[in-house]
Amino acid sequence: MSDADSNTDEAWPSQTSFAEGLTLQLRVIGALILREIHTRYARENIGFLWVVAEPMLFAGGVIAMRTILPFFPREQHGMSLIGFLMTGYLPFLVYRHMIGRCIHCVRANQSVLYHRQVRIIDLYLTQLVLEGAGTVVAFAFGASVFVAFGLMDTPKNLFLLYTGWFYAIWFCGSLAMLLGAASELSSLVDKLYNPLSYLSLPLSGAFYMVNWLPHAWQDYALYIPMVHFFEMIRGGYFGEALTVHYDTAYITGVCLVLTFGALQMVTIARKRVAIA
Repeated sequence: MSDADSNTDEAWPSQTSFAEGLTLQLRVIGALILREIHTRYARENIGFLWVVAEPMLFAGGVIAMRTILPFFPREQHGMSLIGFLMTGYLPFLVYRHMIGRCIHCVRANQSVLYHRQVRIIDLYLTQLVLEGAGTVVAFAFGASVFVAFGLMDTPKNLFLLYTGWFYAIWFCGSLAMLLGAASELSSLVDKLYNPLSYLSLPLSGAFYMVNWLPHAWQDYALYIPMVHFFEMIRGGYFGEALTVHYDTAYITGVCLVLTFGALQMVTIARKRVAIA
């Protein structure tokens, strides 16, 4: 048995109840989040507010460029240009940032595993909570500002909007954990991720709607899991002005498979990682 295994066994005795174990894990993740915020942003400038400001800067740059350039229409297919970019680029940032933070996450935070209560999965959950919460708050704040200035309308279907964000975080989080654990086993994951992430941008649904495609292509587009939550987010925000295509059963099945695969990969990685 490796050091990581024995460490985990001691930290989580079999007599611990589910409620006690969950409470302990939430406290550990909370402490790791505070540590991560301090490590990334320290106490200079705006400090932990960079968690929200960082995704807004990424999205703001894209929105500014597309708005300033004269050949982009200000409104198309029932959506304002700003609304289209806000509901496309920010969910895509969840995908990029979650995976980017989880790759080699254990290697970068290996010293924390000396603490008996910290498990490898806690390191991944810390990154996922931080990136997911930061991007969602950035979306809510940015949309509120644009609505206040009359550049976006208010959301039309909050339930569908929240459902879309739920699936975005679930899909991206499970995929990020899967690739993050795999990156501890092979450096090839890191080398392949960057080019593949750029190639996935035009296919993801971030900058198109399924209904805009030729009818013969629409069924093929719906095989791409990310397309479904982009359709839900836009359908929830813009309402009946858009015709959206999504299948909650399909995206749920994909997320369940990814979650199971991620947990299995984390288990494998845990057995291979030694506390250095």
